[in-house]
Amino acid sequence: MINLNSVDRIQAFRYMGFYGEPDENFMKLADICEKKLLSAIKPRYCWQLFQKSDIKFLLLGNDIQKHLEHCEQVILFCATLSQSTDTCIRITQTSDILAGMMIDAMASALTEQLCDSVEQEILINFKNKYSTWRFSAGYGDMPLQIQDDFLKLIHAQKRIGVCVTDSGLMIPRKSVTAIIGLSDTPIKKSQKGCITCNLFQNCPYRAKGGHCN
Repeated sequence: MINLNSVDRIQAFRYMGFYGEPDENFMKLADICEKKLLSAIKPRYCWQLFQKSDIKFLLLGNDIQKHLEHCEQVILFCATLSQSTDTCIRITQTSDILAGMMIDAMASALTEQLCDSVEQEILINFKNKYSTWRFSAGYGDMPLQIQDDFLKLIHAQKRIGVCVTDSGLMIPRKSVTAIIGLSDTPIKKSQKGCITCNLFQNCPYRAKGGHCN
């Protein structure tokens, strides 16, 4: 079971586009939003191991093929903060615009923290394997349209309540799918950087001369 006890505020503030020194009022609001969010989240995840050859239909795009080039097995996982988080964000946004922005950004940061923890928990089961970093639909040229098939493969709706709408959005919103490759031999780590991100052309971090990692 994964416990998330605090929010990476630096990342959350960056998601908000805030780069200055927060004043006392801003930090008080952050304390309120963090407490409210942490009381609302219900972190859950599910995963499944596949032979790469069995899910070729899912691994679309040159970038994911290169990423998994030396891997024989593939882990597919989905993690979510659950529907209660979406409800908390929506209610906050209707009463206070700034608090709504902050709690949404905090939830995004917390989702990334959740994925880090999930990855660590899963890989405990594969200590004798070499692994890639996690790769998600939307990175590089891997299409977001695979999300529905991805979730069905690991029975994510039944197991943790995550599905895809007709318009291609995952519900709950603060949910992520990811792929980790496994190999019996050392893997040359491919670069995890801006070029692999689907926001490469319109990234607010790059516009300011920075990056998110």
